[in-house]
Amino acid sequence: MKEQIIRLSEGCPYKCSFCFNGKIEFKEFPIPEIVSNRVVLHDSAFLSKKDVRDVIKELGKVRVNGKVVYYELTEGVNLHDLDYEIAILLKRNHFINIRFAWDDSYTKKSFYRIYDGIRMLLFAGYKKEKLMCYILSNYYVPLIECLYKAKVMLYHHIPVCVCDYRKNYLDSKVYYDYWTEQQVKFFRDFCRSDNQIVKYKGYDPEIEKRVIRTKKIPLKELR
Repeated sequence: MKEQIIRLSEGCPYKCSFCFNGKIEFKEFPIPEIVSNRVVLHDSAFLSKKDVRDVIKELGKVRVNGKVVYYELTEGVNLHDLDYEIAILLKRNHFINIRFAWDDSYTKKSFYRIYDGIRMLLFAGYKKEKLMCYILSNYYVPLIECLYKAKVMLYHHIPVCVCDYRKNYLDSKVYYDYWTEQQVKFFRDFCRSDNQIVKYKGYDPEIEKRVIRTKKIPLKELR
């Protein structure tokens, strides 16, 4: 059976300048009928629901054709709202492939927020390789800080998904207002290399091609 797509909330209470969802009033919806054993939730701020603990438990009780239902939050969990209890509930109630975002600057405060969030998820029983970190590129956070963030994820053996900032999310074109085109491409390549190292346990099979491409980029572009 195909995966089922649902939304239990709309918008986001956090008004991040780069995110379209923060411009939409946060609304909550009841749980619809679940008809598939694989459910994708397109919620931007699922953990911000007032009764999120009860919702997670109710979803975990659902069975389709006598089998467990697995849930995936494609837009990630907000680590501002995560605690040990919620992390454990997510794991016990079959939420898989947990994603989270590190969109703000590389600071001591943001570092420990990410560190604590990872620690909670690992304590709950998630494997590092099954987590994923979204890192926003092509915005006010400079490339060098994003490189630091990517290396923190490599240290934790967690893959990175690069999300390019766009003025209009309905427009697939990338406008280079904050970074240059070379910087954007370099960061994508950099994160792909780190993801290969995570996947292949320390080895990047594309390293030779990657070194050749990197040599063509002026050093000033990487700052």
